[in-house]
Amino acid sequence: MNEALLDISDDQPSISIEKASPDDAEAIVEIRRQGWLSAYPNPDYGISYENVRKRIEGENGEHLAIAAERWHKGIKEDMASGRRANFVAKLNGKVVGYTAPHVINGQQRLGALYVLPEAQGKGVGRQLLQAAINWYGRDEDIFLRVVSYNQKAIDLYNKFGFRETGNNIEGIRIDDQEALPEIEMKLPKIQ
Repeated sequence: MNEALLDISDDQPSISIEKASPDDAEAIVEIRRQGWLSAYPNPDYGISYENVRKRIEGENGEHLAIAAERWHKGIKEDMASGRRANFVAKLNGKVVGYTAPHVINGQQRLGALYVLPEAQGKGVGRQLLQAAINWYGRDEDIFLRVVSYNQKAIDLYNKFGFRETGNNIEGIRIDDQEALPEIEMKLPKIQ
C-alpha cells in the first residue's frame, strides 16, 4: 500500500497525508494540545485558557503521557483491524496535523481534525478532511461535531458541503461547570 496518499509539491510547501504510525502518537497529542489551547478558550462562553489547559494536559501534564500511550496503542490496533483510520499531515517532513475518522454507533464520523496553529492556512486541514472523506467514500452520510464558535473549522466544513443538522449535542466537558458548545454537521451521501 502506498503510504503517501496525497502530495502537493508545486509552489506550496511540501504537504503529504499519510496513514499514522504508532511513532506519530506523541506528535498527535501535541497537535491536539496546541489545537485545544488556541481554539477553545473563550471568555464569552466562560471557557478559560486555564480550564482548557487542565482538561487537555491535567494539573501537571499527566494527561499527555496517558494520551500518547492510548494513541500509540490505538493506532497499532487500528492498523491491524481497519476499523478506524488515523491520518497525519506532514509539512516538509514534520507532523503538523491529524484526523481520525471512524464509525460510532453505525454513523461515519470525522472524529478529530487538528492542525498546528503555525501550519494553518496552508491547505493542511483541507487535505486531511479530503483524506477522511476519501477513506469513507460517499455512500453514506458523514457526521462531525465542531465547537460552535470555531468559525475557521466551520468555514472549512461548509466549503466541503457539510451543513448543520440542528440536532442537540452535548458538548465536551471542560470541568464540572462548563462544556464546549458544539454543533453537529453532516455531509450528505451522494445519491
